[in-house]
Amino acid sequence: MTAGASASSKERAELGALAALCSLPHMGPARVRALLTGRDAPEAIDQLRAGRAAALAELRSCRGVDETLIATWRRQIASAFEHAAIDGHPVGADLLAAHAREGIWLSVPGRSDAAEIWESDPEPPALLFGQGSVIDPQVRRVGVVGTRRCTAYGRTVAQQLGSGLAAAGVAVVSGLATGIDGIAQRAALDADGSVIGIVGSGLDQVYPASNRTLWADVARHGTLLSEYPLGRRAAQWQFPARNRIVAALCEVLVVVESGSAGGSMYTVDAAAERDRPVMAVPGPITSAASAGTNRLLAEGCAPVCDVADVLAALGEPGRGDAVPNGLGLPAAPAEPLDQRVLDELSAGPRTLDEMALLTGTSLGELASSLGRLQLSGWASEAGGWWEKAR
Repeated sequence: MTAGASASSKERAELGALAALCSLPHMGPARVRALLTGRDAPEAIDQLRAGRAAALAELRSCRGVDETLIATWRRQIASAFEHAAIDGHPVGADLLAAHAREGIWLSVPGRSDAAEIWESDPEPPALLFGQGSVIDPQVRRVGVVGTRRCTAYGRTVAQQLGSGLAAAGVAVVSGLATGIDGIAQRAALDADGSVIGIVGSGLDQVYPASNRTLWADVARHGTLLSEYPLGRRAAQWQFPARNRIVAALCEVLVVVESGSAGGSMYTVDAAAERDRPVMAVPGPITSAASAGTNRLLAEGCAPVCDVADVLAALGEPGRGDAVPNGLGLPAAPAEPLDQRVLDELSAGPRTLDEMALLTGTSLGELASSLGRLQLSGWASEAGGWWEKAR
């Protein structure tokens, strides 16, 4: 069920009630699900307004819900009913109109064209706000996630996975965060591929602000989704909830780089709970950015050394014919000094002075070597630090 000209009055009433519930302050996915237990959205919002014992008991069972918050919700719902009566429209009709003006559609995932994705999900979203295309369940989907503080190596792999999956006709699913998520989705968009971005705030509240252009491009050329209405700012607790939707929408999850804890590992746990295969990109054992991925490999996750590995896990090995072999490694350094410098960079980022000390090479010779490695794609520099890029 999706809001639009073809929606019936009953469907629009339910979507409006859902939007009104989701717009309540501090109302999150778990609390919405509690209210909807055994009742539809119009019933739930009416019972909350009336203070019905059953509805309030469901809410009180949720962590962090107290009488002050319930009173706030009831006052806001009462006000919404008063305004709806004056306007002669169902509760939430104004919210549907406000989102429509911004080009945002609303959908009940379990009753959409992609309902099969959510059939066995333990925590399906009650409502999704979207921009761009609706999800086509016939398009294969792979999640690509990782740390915000990625290395040059991680950036390179994320770019090549994003573009390679796009070339194979596979949608890249991720959370539009800085680092691995955004890099993979930008690469897929640049390759004219399909992308699905799930964010942890209202669709008018870009977070992080540095990804504003990427958000707009995903909304224009792909699918941008959120559980939160217009005006809802990003909050820390909303991102783990967002990650479960990333896990649900992908058929295979690839972790490019990750520390031993963090958002990527929340997504891994959510994927495991949903029986989604998890794959990991091997990284240097000296790199903190690969500590989590290397641990996943040690625990039995399949390694990703090539886009073809991901396509095989997806059950689509034939699609690899459209993808260049490997992850695009350049030829090995020909100069012995270049190889020595590259070996030192394998341990992690270094400054020019540190590299000179470690290799016993003059700054002039070292600068020439690093220049060659940078031109060949083996090394990169940012803020005075050099690191291995592949």
